[in-house]
Amino acid sequence: MVELIWDGKKEMLKMVNSKDFLTTNKKLIPCSEESKNWDTTNNLYIEGDNLEVLKILIKEYKNKIKMIYIDPPYNTEKKLIYNDKFRKTKKECRHSGWLNMMYPRLKLAKDLLSDDGVIFISIDDNEIDNIRKVCDEVFGRSNFRNTILTRRRIKSLNSQFAENGLKSLNVGFEYVLVYAKSPDFVMKSIRMKKVNSSGKGRWDVFWSNADRPTMRYDILGFTPESGQWRYSKEKAIIAVANYQKYCNEFADKMTLEEYWEENGCCLQFIRRIPNGTGKNGGVQHWVPPSDTALRTSNWTDIEVSQIQKEIDLPFDNPKSKELIIELVKLVGEKECIIIDFFAGSATTAHAVMKLNAEDGGNRKFIMVQLPEETAENSEAYKSGYKTIAEIGKERIRRAGDKIVAETGKTDLDIGFKVFKLE
Repeated sequence: MVELIWDGKKEMLKMVNSKDFLTTNKKLIPCSEESKNWDTTNNLYIEGDNLEVLKILIKEYKNKIKMIYIDPPYNTEKKLIYNDKFRKTKKECRHSGWLNMMYPRLKLAKDLLSDDGVIFISIDDNEIDNIRKVCDEVFGRSNFRNTILTRRRIKSLNSQFAENGLKSLNVGFEYVLVYAKSPDFVMKSIRMKKVNSSGKGRWDVFWSNADRPTMRYDILGFTPESGQWRYSKEKAIIAVANYQKYCNEFADKMTLEEYWEENGCCLQFIRRIPNGTGKNGGVQHWVPPSDTALRTSNWTDIEVSQIQKEIDLPFDNPKSKELIIELVKLVGEKECIIIDFFAGSATTAHAVMKLNAEDGGNRKFIMVQLPEETAENSEAYKSGYKTIAEIGKERIRRAGDKIVAETGKTDLDIGFKVFKLE
């Protein structure tokens, strides 16, 4: 693996690998008056520079966090507000500053994750190659799992120049990188709605090329010479009998789909095409109708930003709540802690509460957000929100109340304890 080198990396690594890296003189100050349900909640909202906050969290949460989601500030011309003082000369570009900002935070994120934990990182074209190399260094190349593709709202900027030719196409998607802490992390299979589902089942090859001799046996007069059948012999015998019974007694009365539904949508069927050839000898199994399909890494059915607001607050283009809900579903645990240390408008907290209401989970969240000031000419500032953190806290308050009102579930943990970095 070729190491990624950038200005300031040597100094940054010296700091990260020093014995004093986790040392901090900062403290978290409780702020009960800005909290919600202080006495009963297990959720946290922490204001402050996330590097210092993560150092403090390590003391209590090392190896205890199941999932981390971050949407770090993308590496654009905008001034980097997380300035860790590694940029000393003018020739050091914003690229180096961004990488020096991300590396130590990812190092701390790894220490927080449990052995079966996972981190999801939203990123765009500008830094995906570099952040992958950094994550390969921090988490190990073998722990890279996927790059998930999400749909980005198309801007109309190019349309006014289209007649004269374009230097580049509009970017129509963004990415979510998936890195596990170790091989122990296993994703739960999740399904997505099909765009067009026919309501009919289909016949598919019953053979696969995995080489398991114990799964090669006679079906309807044919035994494969290589590969394997998809079911055990016991299941296959029952599936053959199921289809023969349908053909003998019900084929003239109903479709196979109707017969399957009348029997509880659980029967399996196997047939063999007369004079079938090939490695499978014409043996097929029936795949029942479904309006869903297993998710792949193509999530372009989900828009990365949520344009339509559920909560009447002055923030623009927050991350899609649906996207984060699907990521949490991938983790597959209903009792765990989820951290977002670039919390922004607190979409992750909203998603966690929403999913808990839907599936009875008891997931807890920890949001970390720098109290970045809003621009004086912004709607947020004019509405009384002087920092991004103030918007995030208010969103959690309103989102929680909305979820309770919609579901009628009063036992949900929709509170959060506020702490501020000293």
